[in-house]
Amino acid sequence: MQVYPLIMNRLVMPAASRFTDLKIWDEYKAMMKSERLSLEQLRQMQLTKLRAIVRHAYENVPFYRQRFESIGLHPEDIKSLEDIERIPPTTKDDIMANFPEGITAEGMDRSRWKYVASSGTTRKIMGIHDFRKSTLNWAAGIRAHRLAGNHRMGMKWMEIPPHMCTTICGINDGPKGEKLSTKKLVELVKGGDFGGAGRHVYEGLYSMRHDLYKRVTLPSFGPEGTNIPESDIVSYLDSIRSYQPHLLEGLPLYLYTFAKYILDKGVPAPRVGVIKPFGGSLTPYMKQIIATAFGCEVYDTYGCSELGFMACDCPKHEGVHLFMDLYHVEVRHGDRAAAPGELGKFYVTDLENVAMPWIRYEIGDVGRYFEDDHGCGRRGIRLEVEGRVQDTLVNSQGKFFTSDEVFDFFHARKEIDNFQLTEKSSGRYELLCVPVEGEEIDREGIARDFREFFDPEANIKAYAVKTIKAEDGGKFRFIKAKGHDKL
Repeated sequence: MQVYPLIMNRLVMPAASRFTDLKIWDEYKAMMKSERLSLEQLRQMQLTKLRAIVRHAYENVPFYRQRFESIGLHPEDIKSLEDIERIPPTTKDDIMANFPEGITAEGMDRSRWKYVASSGTTRKIMGIHDFRKSTLNWAAGIRAHRLAGNHRMGMKWMEIPPHMCTTICGINDGPKGEKLSTKKLVELVKGGDFGGAGRHVYEGLYSMRHDLYKRVTLPSFGPEGTNIPESDIVSYLDSIRSYQPHLLEGLPLYLYTFAKYILDKGVPAPRVGVIKPFGGSLTPYMKQIIATAFGCEVYDTYGCSELGFMACDCPKHEGVHLFMDLYHVEVRHGDRAAAPGELGKFYVTDLENVAMPWIRYEIGDVGRYFEDDHGCGRRGIRLEVEGRVQDTLVNSQGKFFTSDEVFDFFHARKEIDNFQLTEKSSGRYELLCVPVEGEEIDREGIARDFREFFDPEANIKAYAVKTIKAEDGGKFRFIKAKGHDKL
């Protein structure tokens, strides 16, 4: 290991945990131990934490107390993980209608609460993390980097988010708090104010986190949308090439754009240790193109700003392993639990956030889960995240097509560089296509092949456009569906 990462991992972070209330390293170590537990042990841990968070929500959060009483449920009624199904899902409308007072815990010290917000593709959702939840999320990020790509604190890290400082870290991710001062720290310790000393160290480290992490953040794509000028692509690649990060993170579309340029132009790829797309759906086709262009492994992670890091990939790349010590995830198809491997909606319960509990949160993602031990050494359930609920199509026979499937279908065509498919009404679709340079859109061929792929009765009209614009949150929607409520 290089000297600086060694200092960070063996000295700085352990010392922060020992001498302050910033227990990131202690939480990280505990999380890594949980990775060695059996599936049964993990489920027992989940049940213990689930019962505790349900009781806490009932006793301290007005929204949940009213909800539980309306269905005649008492915390003692939760005796198994399946019993949580009695509680109605918490929707984004519920969050927005009751935020903040109705959905947050009463009687807690709020001075160290952190407000976060998603950069949502369809809408922005507010959330609150208490101090320990923020610490856990920080530790979970270190865990995800370590397990998926062997990135350690202090190794070079470069990121290109959809909108700077709005994903995972939250809306307050800009520098805050005063810089770390040895003089002030000594004064606080001499005065016996150990709590103040701990807060000073925390704020100091937080304000320095980009430097501590060796993290460089590049700006998101501009208003041009998907197809930015070639000079901008070259500039991004030059920045990556100059920094030579071990870890490169970015919106999947950004990384895919760079990868296509590298392959199409035959230019040398920047030297990168591992790539992690975040902030959007990564399809199998995109993953293959990115890995081929950059010549390194691509690891996936799963999470959202309102909840935090929830799961990460492993070297087998067969889905992301859920952090079962932190979250419980249900996959449901209609009004029943989905079977392993069956497509369904995700409902997430955060087992740790006491400031603002999220119980059976309808997060808006679709995918599948798997329980089998696939031999990587981690025994928690695996999730395959296949897109957003709002981007899931259903044909006239009732078959569902995820955004990942539709994306890979259109990108398999040689003349399409980018696209956006909008369901105008039942059976009617509008397709905006950005053609590859020098190619023309074969409208009749696209309509014929789409009907064969999706639905013989589908009516699709294709149009050539210069670019696909981002949504307000800075992310891109390539499929806009109307039949997702049937899932």
